[in-house]
Amino acid sequence: MTRFNAASHDRHHWWRALLLRLAVCSGVSGFLWWASGWAGLLVSLMLWAYAMARDLVELGAVLWRAFRRLAFRPVQGRLYQFKGHRIRVEEDELLPQRWLALDDLATALGSPMSAISLRRRWPQGVCEQRGVAYVLDDAALAWLGEQRNDRAGRMRLWLEREIWYPARGRKAGYRAQSKGAPHGAPADD
Repeated sequence: MTRFNAASHDRHHWWRALLLRLAVCSGVSGFLWWASGWAGLLVSLMLWAYAMARDLVELGAVLWRAFRRLAFRPVQGRLYQFKGHRIRVEEDELLPQRWLALDDLATALGSPMSAISLRRRWPQGVCEQRGVAYVLDDAALAWLGEQRNDRAGRMRLWLEREIWYPARGRKAGYRAQSKGAPHGAPADD
């Protein structure tokens, strides 16, 4: 027994309704043109406008979303904002982790983050790519956890929610501390 597919049904219904409207409008326009010439054809334009307005508006919305998605494709998933500050994020090709631009984090935090001191504490947590220093999300979380101001706490919470957890998937928060889970995450059962 086949299952009912609502999306397929709606598409089929939409095409049938569109073809019916096109046929009726064409028939009425042809008859009005035959009966009264160009004047009847102009009157039938109102019928066309009434019958096709909703579909044209929906087509415009679909095209808008498609062009917008196409325009934002190069930066999709790489630009984030914290309190109005842009933060560049790069995905790691091999591991489920992300790298954050160090100067963007420092600007958003309002205090300097030294790449040298971060590299000293987390040797694998800082890298340079195309002239920009990037810090691993785990190292950034650990460093922000050591800071004692409100903005660092808010940034740490934002970083966990928006960058750390989505990169690692649903079970990421339940892994042990040694695997890179944020401080306070429950242990895996």
